[in-house]
Amino acid sequence: MLESGVAVPMYLQLKTTLLSQIRSGRYRRDKRLPSEPELCRRYGVSRITVRRAIQELVDEGYVVKRQGKGTFVCGHTIDRKIAYVSGFTESAEQAGFAVSSTLLKREVIQVPGRITRLLGLPDGAPVLYTQRKRMADGRPVMLENNYFPLPKFDFLRRSDLSGSLYRLLGSERGIDPIHPRETSICMALADEKMANTMDVVVGTPFFKVDTFICDQHDEPVHVGHQFFLGELYTFKI
Repeated sequence: MLESGVAVPMYLQLKTTLLSQIRSGRYRRDKRLPSEPELCRRYGVSRITVRRAIQELVDEGYVVKRQGKGTFVCGHTIDRKIAYVSGFTESAEQAGFAVSSTLLKREVIQVPGRITRLLGLPDGAPVLYTQRKRMADGRPVMLENNYFPLPKFDFLRRSDLSGSLYRLLGSERGIDPIHPRETSICMALADEKMANTMDVVVGTPFFKVDTFICDQHDEPVHVGHQFFLGELYTFKI
């Protein structure tokens, strides 16, 4: 039980107690905290107190709320170096995560002129568009949108895209996507569609990373618009 009638507010006592339990390993990475009703019963406090304590832990990056599932302890981050091209698979595996993917879209489309110009195509030329949901330890952490020039990358229309894209390009075509010609990063908040796709609450922060990648011969590979779950990624310059 927490102490009433002392100078330290109840919500702060609860926050400190939960944080101590997280740091001690009682609640490990990606483990769910007790529900609001359970915390109310366990510590003899109101839901308002519980919610304020949890929100402070969320704001400070110790826990995250997952829509329909509860509140979970944050894990260590996946590091990405801006000046170095590394695929999601490589970065996540180096951080100790088991990697998986779900292919959401694969279609030939027409896109705005800027994308075709970057890919060395005339305006209005078709491109191959793929969208994948990338998971770390089964948790969605990245929404990947890539645009590939045709006909050079037509083989990707039939390829298995459940694994590492860059490893696939290397093994099947000897393509090494090592040259980031353009990279920009900004923050984006999940709208309802993204929240449903990525299993997060509306307003969850993501890094939006726009890239233009070339190969070892400085030939265009793809233009990408990627969304990385903010709490799980660290970008290094």
